[in-house]
Amino acid sequence: MFALFDNDILKTILVGTGETPSTINLYKNCGFTESHRIKNFFIDNYDHLIFEDGKQLIDMIYFSKS
Repeated sequence: MFALFDNDILKTILVGTGETPSTINLYKNCGFTESHRIKNFFIDNYDHLIFEDGKQLIDMIYFSKS
């Protein structure tokens, strides 16, 4: 994906993830900025609770890089 982005084939990369500090820091350190979020995504779309790094995922956060 980054190879395509670097070659100017893609203009914008959009990724969605759960809200955990490690994941947010990863994308921010790679030059992504927060685009938007979908409230209650993990609550509304899964029949079980999802945890990452000991934190329950609730909202889906989208990051973009142009």
